[in-house]
Amino acid sequence: MAGFSAAHASGRPAGIPGQTTYRMGASAGAAKTPAGPTTHIYATDWGLTLKANGTGFYNDLARLLLSAPDIGPVEYEILPYRRANRSFIEDKTACKYPSNLTFTIKGGTMASANGYVTGKPFVLTRLHLFSRPGDPPITDQAAINGKTIAYAMGARTPARLRGHDVQFIAVANEVDKARMLLSGRVDMITATLPDAEFVFRKLGVKMAPYAPTLVLDTSPMGVDCHNTPQNIRFLTHLNARVDHLLKNGALRAFFKKHGLDPDLYLPRNG
Repeated sequence: MAGFSAAHASGRPAGIPGQTTYRMGASAGAAKTPAGPTTHIYATDWGLTLKANGTGFYNDLARLLLSAPDIGPVEYEILPYRRANRSFIEDKTACKYPSNLTFTIKGGTMASANGYVTGKPFVLTRLHLFSRPGDPPITDQAAINGKTIAYAMGARTPARLRGHDVQFIAVANEVDKARMLLSGRVDMITATLPDAEFVFRKLGVKMAPYAPTLVLDTSPMGVDCHNTPQNIRFLTHLNARVDHLLKNGALRAFFKKHGLDPDLYLPRNG
């Protein structure tokens, strides 16, 4: 893949099924990782939008963000979603992408933000309830009573919708989740925008009905890291890169190239 070169994670377990590590940043395409500190980023493989083979919207975005020389060498390790979260928490020198500390804490994966630092966000995601094609969108959470809802495995959707009479089904892949909705196996799904735009587009169907006014969660996504001097230096350069891409319009152009409205998905402070 352009901007990616295969690598092994130095000092980290190799040979784990599903593990794929790429060199990015200043080390992309180099014969060997250059001298100097390397930032290790765990990327969360969830399916279509961030795949272990280096394809998908978020992998393309990572290439854009990490392509500046000041970023330095990066080991970008793509792992299944839950494994990436666990690895990030256990690896006290690492970072995670895409990530939002507040969302992770609310979801119960982390207890607090103590010991972590976060970079500037570059994607604004929104979690919605999607109905079957032909059904009206749900505009009030009370209307989910009696429904069967598929959600992302590892997410805290049942806790977020606690108090309602709902049967929940956890699904490990965003495309499979959408197919369950389209086939009628479930009444509804929770899905994140802009990710869902790519999923329904891939399946060749119109976006499933949802109410833009009923937002279960809004998360500005960026890169989160353990609080180390190296990671602070890395985020300082990454923040400058984000500012540059916003100022020169490259980030807006990137969203448009991928068929997304940048006014919907760029963070409000961007």
